Amino acid sequence: MKRFENILVVLDRKTDNGVLIERAVTLGQRNQACLTVVVVAEELPQDLPTQVAAQPTGVEAPGIDIIEELPPDIFAPAKPIPAYILEPTSDTLEALLPEGTKPVPSKSPFVIQEQIAEDDSHYLEQVTASIQQAGVQVNTKVLHGTPFLAIIREVLRNDHDMVMIAAEGRRVFKEMFYGRTSMHLMRKCPCPVWVLNPDQPKHYSHILAAVDPIPSSEERDTLNIKIMDLATSLAHREHCELLVIHTWTFSLESHMRSGRVNVPLSKVDEWERELRDKHRRSLGDLLQPYDLTNLEHQVYMLKGEAGRLIPALAKAREVELIVMGTVSRTGIAGLFIGNTAEKVLRQVDCSVLTVKPEGFFTPVKLDT
Repeated sequence: MKRFENILVVLDRKTDNGVLIERAVTLGQRNQACLTVVVVAEELPQDLPTQVAAQPTGVEAPGIDIIEELPPDIFAPAKPIPAYILEPTSDTLEALLPEGTKPVPSKSPFVIQEQIAEDDSHYLEQVTASIQQAGVQVNTKVLHGTPFLAIIREVLRNDHDMVMIAAEGRRVFKEMFYGRTSMHLMRKCPCPVWVLNPDQPKHYSHILAAVDPIPSSEERDTLNIKIMDLATSLAHREHCELLVIHTWTFSLESHMRSGRVNVPLSKVDEWERELRDKHRRSLGDLLQPYDLTNLEHQVYMLKGEAGRLIPALAKAREVELIVMGTVSRTGIAGLFIGNTAEKVLRQVDCSVLTVKPEGFFTPVKLDT
């Protein structure tokens, strides 16, 4: 069955895109899908000077020492970036040099923007040549503007059913592994978003599906089905182990067991057993349609906070991919990612495939 037919692949020229491209090609081959490979050329700052003086002039604040760089030893060693990823034209480099030896024409910002777009187009031609050789239909496009907005608008215009992008974060600050663009897409993009860790192996050994089957919640049921469909399909294709996790809590249990509430402990125990059994039945009902007999798998139903237990299990089992849902936590659909998803994403650095519930509407609108 074709799951995805119109996949948007977003390349970042400051990132090693090798794993991303290989994954996209494989997905395209298996689904007979069309790939649209894009880069986003951000707009130049509005306050960029229209001409550069022949001799640069310094601006000093009297009596104030201004530090413009952090000590290099505070950063972790960066992974070398292949030369083909960063290959701006000599004209572009000359135009962007901080110190010039000749004036730049008054319309240089527009010239620079055009040169960057041409350079990006040349880069896309090089990348897509190998994709075409693999027999996958591929289109290319240079988008402009704020990256996440440009990407979501491209999804809306052309009805893409999957976005694939490499995580732009660097592990300097752990909580920033998923960068601004990735987080915005996982919050607001209407279709599934697959954010890949470019440093992970090309083959997955463990995929983790995070589900939350709540009785009498039709919206949550459809989201869980999406998660399980994707996770089981990928696990079969990767011939890897599938882990399924569902967490549950007993609200106010600590208060009732503290002695400050007039409830017999035997009654609290009874309620806890009933709640656990209810969650077990809901989890069993969710998994029942899936044939897991020919798939190595483990199912976890853990008592505790999902935002703590999901990252802990992912780390303990060396999970390479988490498939999970994102749910709006406010009345304005799509503006915020769910609390649990936010906590999980702040603590993991593996690849993540996120899906939205039925009826999700992105707050991003097309330009009029």
